[in-house]
Amino acid sequence: MGPFIVMLTLGLGGALGQSQSPAPSPAPNPALIRVFVQTDEGGESHELSDRKQSVRDLAETLGTKKKTLAVVDAADKADLVLEILDRSVTIPKVVMGLSPRPGDPSAIAGMNGPVRVVTLRTKLLLGDYTPVFTNKNKPAESPRGWKSAAEDIGSQIEKWIGERRGDILNRRER
Repeated sequence: MGPFIVMLTLGLGGALGQSQSPAPSPAPNPALIRVFVQTDEGGESHELSDRKQSVRDLAETLGTKKKTLAVVDAADKADLVLEILDRSVTIPKVVMGLSPRPGDPSAIAGMNGPVRVVTLRTKLLLGDYTPVFTNKNKPAESPRGWKSAAEDIGSQIEKWIGERRGDILNRRER
């Protein structure tokens, strides 16, 4: 009966719109910075669906940084809340370069269309301090699109936290 309850609980969690993945551990190591990833529930349905996918991608990316971070399942358990603000796709007017690079979509047979640049914008909430992070990877570096954008932001967040680790832990103790 135990496994059935767990499966039922997981199934209902997904049906109720839980926005994070992977499943966070119940009691993260106190030395780790706890992060919750979310998005505003407003907007058109396709836009909200896209942002929720980025929530899952970013939670998964941050979940791999087990030496410094722990992804938690609620904002009140978190030291930091990371909010997905928006996603956009642009087609640059000019792309400079000599030849296709490995991984460049134009180097793949049948992929001669325009280069698309994905932009993921997030905001980190830490008290009154709310820095905004935008992925910095270039089209030739991001053939995997949104997943690559989430990985880039995850690396930026990890670096940012590393520079402020003591301050973040001190806020927790207040």
